[in-house]
Formats: sequence, structure tokens, C-alpha cells
Amino acid sequence: MTLSSKEKTAIIVSHLVRVYSERAEQGEIPQNQSVIDFILKNIPQEYKTDLSMDLIDDVFAFISTKPMELS
Repeated sequence: MTLSSKEKTAIIVSHLVRVYSERAEQGEIPQNQSVIDFILKNIPQEYKTDLSMDLIDDVFAFISTKPMELS
């Protein structure tokens, strides 16, 4: 089974949220940089066409309801 471009984008967004959280805890993220800004800055160019606020919201909603199951 091959993942669609949108599915790959969702996976990358999930990964970037994790990286943001880890770096923020370590003090490596500027105080004024939001997770949205971090995602927009770090997502590979080829996935930006599938990126939307709805997709980011869906990823946040999913990972916020499953924090212990996914860790």
C-alpha cells in the first residue's frame, strides 16, 4: 500500500509537532515562534501543497486525544 501525498503530509506534521515540543522544552525555540510557524518553516516544499489549517487541526485533534497511547 502506498501512502497518498496528504497522508504523508499528515505524518510529517505530526513529526514536526513532536520536534517542536521537544525543542521548546529544551529552550531551543524562540518564545515568539508558534508551532504553526515552526511547521510552515520546516515542512518540505513538496508537501506544502497538501498543507492546510484543517489538516493541522485534524492532526492536533488526533494526537491530543491519544497522548498516552502514542508515546
